[in-house]
Amino acid sequence: RIDMQLFLSAFRDTVEFANPEYLMAIPIAFLLSVFGVLIFILRVFLRPAKTHGSLYPLVGHIKFWFFAVVVLVAVAAAAARPYWVYGGRTFKRGDVDVAIVVDGSASMWVKDLGPSRLDLAVREALNLYTEEILTPGDRTALFVFGTTAVRKAHLSSDSDRFVEQVGRVEVPVTLTGDAFPWDSDIASAFEHVYQSIDNQDKFESQSDDWTPERRSDRLVLLFTDGDFVGSRDQMARLDTALSEFQRRGLTVYPIGIGSRTGTNLDIVLQDYIRGIDYDESLEADLKGLRTQLSADGLDMLQQRTGGRSFVLESPGVSSAPFVRNAVNSHRSISFQLVPAEDKQEMWQWVLAFAVVIFVVAVLFY
Repeated sequence: RIDMQLFLSAFRDTVEFANPEYLMAIPIAFLLSVFGVLIFILRVFLRPAKTHGSLYPLVGHIKFWFFAVVVLVAVAAAAARPYWVYGGRTFKRGDVDVAIVVDGSASMWVKDLGPSRLDLAVREALNLYTEEILTPGDRTALFVFGTTAVRKAHLSSDSDRFVEQVGRVEVPVTLTGDAFPWDSDIASAFEHVYQSIDNQDKFESQSDDWTPERRSDRLVLLFTDGDFVGSRDQMARLDTALSEFQRRGLTVYPIGIGSRTGTNLDIVLQDYIRGIDYDESLEADLKGLRTQLSADGLDMLQQRTGGRSFVLESPGVSSAPFVRNAVNSHRSISFQLVPAEDKQEMWQWVLAFAVVIFVVAVLFY
């Protein structure tokens, strides 16, 4: 029984049909064969008593019926166009979880590279799918931070939902009453990342005694300009958050976006109307403040978590190759049987078998 199960499993994995609807004739052939067996049994019981010189063949002319049933099965199988799928052992990479963290603070609105830094961050985040860096089974989560951090999408393999949420990350229409963009609390962002993932893991485990575990199939991609010099309290919280990252095996790969040449931060107000889209006092608050790509913050993050950083200083450059290498470095590698692309059609051989059976039936009729 076990050998038969193995045979059927191997058959399903290596033989496929282009037109499987023709296989519906096989159950009909089975019923016809059952009908033939019943007729054969009935004829045996209804035969006259055997006398001297009489000759009763074992099967008789009804054998042509059974030959016809076999031919029907073979023709139906040939019409279904079976083909053999070549298989071989090869390496297959495992799935990964990727937490995307996007800096949504006001410094990311600066257009020192042509498009705004935020637009470039969105473009690079979308490259995860447009460049096919992620594959089915991979999960992504999206976090956006400024003064606080907000989770836009939890870890999920739903690529459409992730793309939709990333596409909504943009500069606000008005700045009135909005405190979110005027700080870059990276500590709050990282706290939100590991706590959110912990909550999801705990929920999925359905265990009351769940505790965080170190994993190698997860990483964090941070899109920022690195301009997040915080207070002493923020730096202390950041240090604690990075320790929690290390405990869970979360590696940070910062992608720095912007120019190393300083730019006045109040330039972001030129796309808004004074007195309508923002208070006049805001212009005074931003006057004299400058923003630039800061590699020091990126280096600190990669060193603390064992990651690597990438700097995007031109809109014509893409971080996709860097991100692809980072993601693939967290994929486990397994050795298993996977179907190859080569396929060999078999219908000719099945049809030839049907012709042979038909010829044999005619010869023995």
